[in-house]
Amino acid sequence: MNLVLLKGNLARDPELRTINTANGKSTSVVNFTVAVSREYTKADGKTDQVTTFVPCEAWDTGAENINSSFSKGDLVMLEGSLRKDSWEKELESGEKIKQSTMKIRVSNFAKITRTASKKSKAEKESLAF
Repeated sequence: MNLVLLKGNLARDPELRTINTANGKSTSVVNFTVAVSREYTKADGKTDQVTTFVPCEAWDTGAENINSSFSKGDLVMLEGSLRKDSWEKELESGEKIKQSTMKIRVSNFAKITRTASKKSKAEKESLAF
């Protein structure tokens, strides 16, 4: 099973592009980065936080919806699959090297809204799925 669930903040505004497909049609793709933080306790008892910046992409109407409704700093919940993209890069010497990157192909998404009341953290964050 290839399933990824992420909750984090958009690190930058989404970037929407239109791509021409092999059959002559065009489709939309949006790329964005989500900052996912995790707190942990160190050996000395103090808590610390580590943040991972995760590249994401969405296609078709999902891409258009994300582009129009998400912006930098938004708290979001994402569901998708892990994808590896590979390519060859030619160096100045003419040598070709293989490169790759991992990203999340987003299939479902929601912006999490925060309320200003004194409810619990779970009650404050509601999904707009």
